[in-house]
Amino acid sequence: MLLKLLQTTACCSILFAASAFAQDAPKDRQKFTDLPQISVIDKLLAIESALSVKKHRASEDEWSRDYESLYQRFQRNGQISQIAGEGKNDVMNALALGIKASDAVLALKGRDVEGLNLASEQIQQIALKLGASKGELGMADTVKRYADSKRWFDAFMALGFLQRNVLTYLKENPEKKPQAVLVIVGGWLQGGRCVADVIEKEYTVDASNVLREPRFVDLLKKNVDELPPEMLKDPVVRDIQKDLPEIRKRVAVGFHDPVKIEDVKWLHKTFDGYILRILPKPEPKAEKSAAEPSKAP
Repeated sequence: MLLKLLQTTACCSILFAASAFAQDAPKDRQKFTDLPQISVIDKLLAIESALSVKKHRASEDEWSRDYESLYQRFQRNGQISQIAGEGKNDVMNALALGIKASDAVLALKGRDVEGLNLASEQIQQIALKLGASKGELGMADTVKRYADSKRWFDAFMALGFLQRNVLTYLKENPEKKPQAVLVIVGGWLQGGRCVADVIEKEYTVDASNVLREPRFVDLLKKNVDELPPEMLKDPVVRDIQKDLPEIRKRVAVGFHDPVKIEDVKWLHKTFDGYILRILPKPEPKAEKSAAEPSKAP
């Protein structure tokens, strides 16, 4: 189990570049100007570390029940017709793709086969809408195959490669690169929404510090500010850009200091509001067969 945890943690660091890379580096050493990949996983691992004693969680299987509950409460319907703009607005499509990427991680951590398969399908549909080809999306079927076999570590790896391939496609096409920024923003909003909710309900100093990421927010704002003018005119993007300085102020705490409970609540409410503007309707509930439970035994 320890070896598996170390493998998973290493995999997380490789595939989901943690936002911490920019938070504490000395200013004269900080060379990064591009955003990392979607990084909800580093926050989830930090939450597990901060709350494992309080919640009496000692194994991944025990945490899976918490993640399944979190996924069921916060999942969003990523069908093209349910995205704001009904698939005709690439700004909303890119933000929705990021949201579904975070949903997929939650479903995987929750050992939810049907949820992960549905999220993978919707990631594929939205990415195709943004112009990705079958080549960039080949891992979607691999994710579903591993999930069906309950090979969770392999599914995690495949999901990481799927997200990397889609973001690489967007970043390497100059006209698509701004969409990559919005995908990361969407994933950050959904991840922050879920993590802030957990911290609000299980508040401790250590857990609240998980939300500390002022330099990542600086990097996010820099990239959002550089979006094309037509994207910055979008009401959701415009409001996100306007809120980023306030978000930074609330998460700019000392290395071991708490994010105040009232700030945690504000962050959750703010993130929640954006998610509901991008994907207004909740995920359709898939019927689960009693003979084929969605979670691993």
